[in-house]
Amino acid sequence: MTDIPASLSALTPEWVNQRLAAAGHDSEVTSINVRPLEGFTGIMGEVANVDVTYAGDSDLPTTLFGKCPRDDERARSYNKVMNAYKREHGFYRDLYDKVPMTIARSFVNEYDDESGRAVLLIEKIEGTAGDILDGPDIEMFNELIGQLGTMHGQYWGSEVFGSRDWAIDWSAPSLLAGIPILREGWPVMRQVWPDMGPVEILDFFERTWVDDTETWLERINERPWTMVHGDYEFDNIFFAADGPVILDWQTTIKSNAGQDLAWFLGVGATAESVAEEDALLDTYLAALAAAGGPDWSKEELLDDAAASLQYHCTGSATALRGVIAGGGKPEDRTYQRFVKMVNGMMACAVRWNVLDRVAQD
Repeated sequence: MTDIPASLSALTPEWVNQRLAAAGHDSEVTSINVRPLEGFTGIMGEVANVDVTYAGDSDLPTTLFGKCPRDDERARSYNKVMNAYKREHGFYRDLYDKVPMTIARSFVNEYDDESGRAVLLIEKIEGTAGDILDGPDIEMFNELIGQLGTMHGQYWGSEVFGSRDWAIDWSAPSLLAGIPILREGWPVMRQVWPDMGPVEILDFFERTWVDDTETWLERINERPWTMVHGDYEFDNIFFAADGPVILDWQTTIKSNAGQDLAWFLGVGATAESVAEEDALLDTYLAALAAAGGPDWSKEELLDDAAASLQYHCTGSATALRGVIAGGGKPEDRTYQRFVKMVNGMMACAVRWNVLDRVAQD
């Protein structure tokens, strides 16, 4: 049985001290104070500020940012499907310092495959938290989409990423086990929110992705792949004094680059970003090619982005169903986040003519 605590509140000075020592740090921890983030309720995980007191002087941070799975049946069910903590553990263990982005440094990174327990303690970044409900200016959009293109180009078809045991693709059994969740949640959301998108697009998503998920997952797996963040949006980006810091690598996956691109442009959309979308796509394409990716046209890029919309639109709607089932209310920020995700991705499906770009049989 693993000795990894089941929650952040169960962290002890002795356990943290042992894990820091195992990572090569010689500071002695004497006390721990866990402060949950106000206004945050994760579906799968618990997050908190973890204040650490040391015996004597230490060059280690006195406040770390902690993450671990929630200890309840609903969270365990989602985590079993997503393998989120296994993926993030593997990323921080193997690649976090090799990605062309600024990423918070890890101090404790523990995961047990059998129990699913995990604890990640990373540096707490000083600055401003990103917010998908209030996106940044167009210059920051441009910087972030360029960084995304650079990462995708660097890892285009790369076995440095693809050979990792945690680098799953869309054939992963755990993801396939989540299909019943989609098939249960999607029709409920169509009843609750019948006009969340044009009827012909909703019918297309249902006829293909929802009713024949396995076939369409195979089609995604046939596309050129790279290392995809999987949840590249402003709530997972922290704006420090010296630039953006990219957080939350729990959904890293071997997939088509358009998956990240569509999510970033869709859920974070502002009136300015939509108006400047052609220029943003140009920035991404230039960065992608310069870093080793293909020299695509804009149409090829949008075809790749459109290939992910069945997943993004149905998945965000089904996740909103989970929020509602968990007691979420329209006034809650978590509820508003998922509404923004659904609206943003449906707008992309219309704007990029998904019915013309994705084969319907």
